Amino acid sequence: MKTKIVLLFTLILLIFTGCQGLVEIKVNLSDLQSQTKKQISGDLYIQVASCSDFSDSRKLSDSVIKSKQTIPSIFKDAKYIECFQKEFISYTHFKIPMILSHKENLVSNDYIHIISNKDTLLNVGVPPTIKQNIDRVKANSFGMNDVELSVKINVVNDTNKKLTFNAIASYIGDTPSVYSNFFTEPNTSFDVKLSDVSVDNALQNGISRVLIY
Repeated sequence: MKTKIVLLFTLILLIFTGCQGLVEIKVNLSDLQSQTKKQISGDLYIQVASCSDFSDSRKLSDSVIKSKQTIPSIFKDAKYIECFQKEFISYTHFKIPMILSHKENLVSNDYIHIISNKDTLLNVGVPPTIKQNIDRVKANSFGMNDVELSVKINVVNDTNKKLTFNAIASYIGDTPSVYSNFFTEPNTSFDVKLSDVSVDNALQNGISRVLIY
C-alpha cells in the first residue's frame, strides 16, 4: 500500500510541477524592415512527463491531456500538433499565432508580438493578458503548474545586404551578449535566444528590446 501511495504522489508531481516551455519563432529580415503588420506563426514546446499513458501506450498521458487543456487557455488559438520524445524528454508541440508589428506599442491583447521599427530591429512583446493567464493557471493549480518560458528567434537575412546590429541581454548563437555588436551576411540566418531577464521583463512590463540598430 505504501508503494502505491508513493507511486501516486510521484505521478502527481510529474503532471503538475512547473512546465518548461520554449517558444521558437522564424522571421525574415525583409518582414522586420517592412512597414506591414501581419500575423505569423510560432512553435511552442512544453515539457511533459510522458507522451503515452503508463498503463496503455495507445492512450495519451495525463500530462499531455492537461497540456492540451491548459495551453490554449494561456495562448489564444494555440493548436496542438503532437507529442514527441527527444533525448529521453517528452514534449507537446503547439502552433501559436503571433503578431508582427511596426508600432511602438502592442496592437493586440491576445498574442505575442515581434515588433520592429526605425529605432529597433527586434522587440518581443507579451500582452498583459498572457501574463494574467499564466498567473491564473498557477493560482488554480496551487502554485504547482507555473509555465517557465524561454524564447528563441531565427532571423533569416533574405535581403542582399549585410546588416550590423547590437544585441541586448540575449544570446546570438552560443555567444552571450549584454550589449554587443554583430552583423549578418546576405542569405544567411542566425538564432537569438532571449535571456531570462529579457523574458521576465517582457512578461512584467510588456516589451523587451532585443536587437537594435
